[in-house]
Amino acid sequence: MESCQQLVGTLSNHDTSFVQAADSLFFLHEGLQQARAPMYDIPSAVEVLLTGNYKRLPKCIEDLGLQPLLSGDEEESTLQKLDTMLRSRLLDVPLPREITSVKVANGMVTLLVNEEFEAQLTLGYRGNPSLWRVLHLKILVGESSGKLKLTNFQEASMKDDLERRMAYLEDPLQILYSVLHEFCTAWVMDTIIRQVHALQKGRWKDAIRIEIIQESSSGISAQPTTTGLGMAVETEADIGSGRSHFSPGLKIVYWLDVLKGVDPPFLRIEQGPDHHISCSHVPQILDFDNDYDAQFHINLTSIDVENLLLRTILCSVHTRLLEVYRSLRNSSQLCRTDSDVILHTLKTKETSMESFLNQVYLVSTIVPWEAFSRYFTLSILNLWH
Repeated sequence: MESCQQLVGTLSNHDTSFVQAADSLFFLHEGLQQARAPMYDIPSAVEVLLTGNYKRLPKCIEDLGLQPLLSGDEEESTLQKLDTMLRSRLLDVPLPREITSVKVANGMVTLLVNEEFEAQLTLGYRGNPSLWRVLHLKILVGESSGKLKLTNFQEASMKDDLERRMAYLEDPLQILYSVLHEFCTAWVMDTIIRQVHALQKGRWKDAIRIEIIQESSSGISAQPTTTGLGMAVETEADIGSGRSHFSPGLKIVYWLDVLKGVDPPFLRIEQGPDHHISCSHVPQILDFDNDYDAQFHINLTSIDVENLLLRTILCSVHTRLLEVYRSLRNSSQLCRTDSDVILHTLKTKETSMESFLNQVYLVSTIVPWEAFSRYFTLSILNLWH
């Protein structure tokens, strides 16, 4: 019995020793991790130092087909062949009518849409010579302070998105135009709304009122879709199904202190069915330059809503004064000769705020009867309002 107890004690001590030895080996292994040293490839280093070359690379590297750089003549010949391929490819795909300029040179095609964008394309997306690859994008829209500039990340993201759409959808150039056109239009509408809000909070405070239009004049509701760039563009499903997204338009209402019961005039800015931005005035007014119906246009390369609003008010003032002038001319009591009622207009070619303040409109009358002076004043006031 005593021998068995001694044997059990001995085995227990051995077991404890084994556990301690295993733990020590584990911790020793962890400590030796910091003492490791790489196995230096001495033979390869000696070969490179002595011969300046290394001949032990795998033969499969030669199968990668690395091409050497082309010489000057070879590069010119290759670019000419690529230009020929591009011209042939352009004949096979429909070209959007909105594209104003197409130029093929130096192995790439440059597509230009006035006041919107310029895109440089070539062939060879993912090694496929029939698919389009976007090389460079230049956005032409901007404000008076300068054009919109994309960061390298934004441009790379847009190019990747366009290349994927052009590769898997029909009419690749139409897809290119649709996406970039909506991008520019959405940015322009956002800029216009931002500028109008800045005017309303600044020098035009209490002089104008803004009304957001959620439905275009064609009956299409505004449904903005944003990308990572903060711009509204169509998704692939929308392009395939023909659905379009419209940015909200706005009304700029001015002359807020008109008579009760009379709607104040306003300038309406919105997207049309073709996503082009249109400007219209209600009611119709006359152009102060030629007395025809005034046409308003936003310069997309230099957006200036204040300048547009000043021109609008200038045309409205001119229209009201023409109404006064014609009413007085038709009055046999006030106007007996051509020199009795004269409309003088002082115009300048500049369009700044200071030059607008110098636009002086004078209605001068020669009334031979003092009794009609009050009638003349009331007529002007009534027609003005």
